Amino acid sequence: MSSIAVTCPGTIRTFTRRATLRRWQKSPRFIAMKQEHALIPGAVCAHCGRKHGEQRYERNGDPKLTPKGKPAITSLTINHMSELLYLTEDLYLTWDPALMEVCCTTCNGWDRQGKEVCPVCKINPIRKDDPMGMCTACYLDAHPEVREQIKAGKEARLESKRQYNAAQAAKRKAASRKHPCKNRRISGICKLSLIERRCPFSPTKAGKNCTEFVARVTG
Repeated sequence: MSSIAVTCPGTIRTFTRRATLRRWQKSPRFIAMKQEHALIPGAVCAHCGRKHGEQRYERNGDPKLTPKGKPAITSLTINHMSELLYLTEDLYLTWDPALMEVCCTTCNGWDRQGKEVCPVCKINPIRKDDPMGMCTACYLDAHPEVREQIKAGKEARLESKRQYNAAQAAKRKAASRKHPCKNRRISGICKLSLIERRCPFSPTKAGKNCTEFVARVTG
């Protein structure tokens, strides 16, 4: 969507700001700042500790892949930790060790979302205010009793669902059995009705509620 087709002032400002940031990040000053701080030998991400060009892995040890099926490679960049650095181009492109840090693009994106990398596995993201202080997978590994409780609860829910489905199937089977009344036609119309009224009773209710049926059976 182009800014020409947008009339909302806030949306236009967003598009304009993103275009400005892309221009700053492609400028020679930003590229040189990355070369001097993020792409030097020994530089690592301040959050996950990975180096530039390092293969990323899943928690089970399998190599992590991109949505296109290619290997996920770590790319280091400059993280601007203060919003004040976005006010002017000079502030954005001038290295400040107090307000900038070297981190990978993945951790940089999580930081913008209010997340950070799990301090235990260094793979999964967590909220910065997460009370567990680690991802769910690491928390369950550290507390196997909680994992067992979750597993038992899941099995109990599945068993309850199976019992409910079995009970519903039994009701449907009982309701679908042949109607016991001989006066009821296949179409559902009662033979005793002069106006061809449909029988209002189910096979399980006719024996209790239909007076003609009761009279014929007990007569």
